Amino acid sequence: MNCSFAIAASAVLAPGETPDVSFVEPMVRRRLSPLQKIYFALANKVGGAPLSAVFASRDGEDSLTRRIVDDFHEDGSVSPHRFSASVYNAAPGLWSVRTANRSPYTAIASGDDSIEAGLLEALWGARPTLYVYAEETGGGYGAAVLLVEKSGSESAFACEARSAAGDPDDGRLAFSDWADLVSGRRESIRCRWISLSRVRSAD
Repeated sequence: MNCSFAIAASAVLAPGETPDVSFVEPMVRRRLSPLQKIYFALANKVGGAPLSAVFASRDGEDSLTRRIVDDFHEDGSVSPHRFSASVYNAAPGLWSVRTANRSPYTAIASGDDSIEAGLLEALWGARPTLYVYAEETGGGYGAAVLLVEKSGSESAFACEARSAAGDPDDGRLAFSDWADLVSGRRESIRCRWISLSRVRSAD
C-alpha cells in the first residue's frame, strides 16, 4: 500500500524536556498524568481545532498503572479515577473533552512497533488527522504531526507500507529518527513496516 501526505504542523518534545501545559487551568492541570501532559502540550502546539486523532504509545500510563497495582496489593482497593485515567485512550479522550471534539480518535499500542503502527493508522484514515506519539517512560518524550492531503507545490512525503518479512536489516523505527524527520533534519526513514521519503515538488 502506498500513499502521499503532507505535514501541516509538527511539534517534538525531547526526553527530559518539560511539557508546557500552562494553557490548562490549574485545577485541571493538577489532575493530568505525566503522559496526559505530554499529549496536551504536543496537541496544543500542532493545533487545537477539532480533528480526528490517533494516539500511539508503547508503555501508556506507566506510573498510574504501577500505582494501581501497588494499591491493590497493599489493601485490595482500586481507585476508580486512577483506573479510568490509566487506559490508553484517556489522554486523547480528555483532550477531546477539552476541545469539544466530536471527531473519532484511536489509541494504538503495538509494543516496539507503536510509532509506525500509529502512523499507518493515521495515514489510512480521513485527513486532516492529528497523530501523537508519546511516552512517559525514558524521561518523557513525544512528537505530534498534523497530517493533511498534499496540495500545490507543498513539500510532501511518500509512504510505502512494507511487509515485516522484508529486508532483515530493517529494524524498528526509533523515536530519534521519527523526531528528526518531523523536525526536517532528515529526508527519509526506513524500517520493517514502512518507508518514508520527502518529495519536493517543483515550484
